[in-house]
Amino acid sequence: MNSQDNLKLGVKASRNSTLALALLAFLKGAVGIYSGSMVLLADAVHTGLDIFASLAVLIGLKISLKSSGKHFPYGYYKAENIVALFVSLLILFSGFELLKEGFTGVSTASKLEFQGLALATAVFSVLVIYGLSVYKRNVGTKINSQALITDARHSYTDVFSSMVVVVAVLGSILGFSELNNLGVILISLLIFKMGIESARDAVLTLMDAWLDEEKSERIKKNIYNIPGLIELEDLKLRKSGLVVFGEATVEIEGETDLKRVELLSEDIKTAVKKEVENLEHIVVNLKPVRRKNLKLALPVLDRNGFQAELSEHIGKSPYFLFVELEEGRVGDWQILENLFSNSEKKRGVKAVDLVIREKANAIAVKTVAKVPFYMLRDNFIKILRIPEGAATVRDVLDRFQDLEEITAPME
Repeated sequence: MNSQDNLKLGVKASRNSTLALALLAFLKGAVGIYSGSMVLLADAVHTGLDIFASLAVLIGLKISLKSSGKHFPYGYYKAENIVALFVSLLILFSGFELLKEGFTGVSTASKLEFQGLALATAVFSVLVIYGLSVYKRNVGTKINSQALITDARHSYTDVFSSMVVVVAVLGSILGFSELNNLGVILISLLIFKMGIESARDAVLTLMDAWLDEEKSERIKKNIYNIPGLIELEDLKLRKSGLVVFGEATVEIEGETDLKRVELLSEDIKTAVKKEVENLEHIVVNLKPVRRKNLKLALPVLDRNGFQAELSEHIGKSPYFLFVELEEGRVGDWQILENLFSNSEKKRGVKAVDLVIREKANAIAVKTVAKVPFYMLRDNFIKILRIPEGAATVRDVLDRFQDLEEITAPME
């Protein structure tokens, strides 16, 4: 699902929630008047206020659906975060009102008629509001909507206030209407905590803060594993409503051709999308630089280290020597066996797979066929020509600065 589909799903959930709250407020108000339960009538008014919060989320999501205009090139997605902040303030207001009730000792009327009906309505209210909270939380989590998740938290706090109504009605029936005061105070403190957390998240998102460091580290790891990338210089992500915008700056080989630059850009975008489901857009800045460190692969016929004799063919080579070159200086090296040198089919392809797995970014060869050539090129591995007269690895390393790049298949 794209961001527009997610927004439409959020609008539907918010609309359903608003209608359910309106019906519930009407039911509690009617039963409150009919039974004489003032606490049930007060809870009906409280639910009526929740309708405005749910409407605010609905309006915010609908605004987010608008196409970007002249003055809003990044769209109206942050309208959702503004609404989330507004709903958070409503949560805090609800907590304050409940706290006042707890300290002033609000209780039900002394005479309560139709006690069973009042109690059943209060219990039904708890179940409905809890169901709405779970519904909105699930949809909000699915589409990554901060406003809908915040509204779900709001509904969740209302579950506790509705439970207070149940206790108040029971207390009135049993003659102990004061029993709910301590519970109201404790619940209001919990509501304050939720409201502050929701307001904090909304404000930080409006200020373009990115809070998911674990996801950022996974994205960076994915990008670092992309062949042809020298260095990830910077990664910036920011939420706007339920979508994410990003910018990545990476260093690549200076002489990389345009087609491979486009492929690399797409690989980076894919690496980010793998972790960010609602990625709306990401800008990839590619900085051409000269690579200082290389991992060079050479096909060889034996295990004699730098005195190993060079092989004429990639696929038929029984071994590969891999050597680290740090600003032209020889570093660590190892020799690995090519297990597919005697295969009848796709020897060259399987040998190139070995080179790719070892994360080599350059290979020196005497000749290269069409399929291995394009495999190496598409994985950003520079293909260098072994000069005439070079018979061993040492000969290649001594003349490394003079090696020419192969730009087309040789067979």
